[in-house]
Amino acid sequence: MGYVVVALVLVGLVAVLNLVFTFGVVRRLARQDRELATLRAVLPSNPEEVMNAPGSAPEDFGEVTTTGGEHLGRDSLTGGIMLGFFTPTCAPCLAQASPFAERARSLGRDRALVVVVGSRDDVGELVALFEPVARVLVEPDQGPVQRAFGVRGFPAMCVLDPDGRVAAVDTGVDRLPEPAARAER
Repeated sequence: MGYVVVALVLVGLVAVLNLVFTFGVVRRLARQDRELATLRAVLPSNPEEVMNAPGSAPEDFGEVTTTGGEHLGRDSLTGGIMLGFFTPTCAPCLAQASPFAERARSLGRDRALVVVVGSRDDVGELVALFEPVARVLVEPDQGPVQRAFGVRGFPAMCVLDPDGRVAAVDTGVDRLPEPAARAER
């Protein structure tokens, strides 16, 4: 009879412990749900809200230097270019990085530009992925190119028309049209 009482007490303790853990998990899930709701309120719901709208021209950002030593200014972003803004701390950026690199490879290095936002210590993997297929800039958050294009979220991608104006904006490379090359005059 003593074994039955001990077994019932142990089963009761396990049930109480299970109940305590269940309440803890439910509380944590509720907190995460509130945090996600806050993020959804802050993040753009429309991909076109992630940066300046189609039809706009980027502001002048002076001159910047790519990781390959090429100097770029706003006037060098003509001829139909695909441009992407990525940061290594963003899961959607990491998910879109390889598809963007594949599209860049098909366009050619001169028609793809990637701005990697972050500290030089953190951006190594993204830079290594993009350098063989695109021109790459590394800048801190709210750097000159990011400000010139009004980037408000990541990833942000756009296609520039032959005159350097924003033709299309999205957060996924598969939804971007092919950039139109400048017609020979």
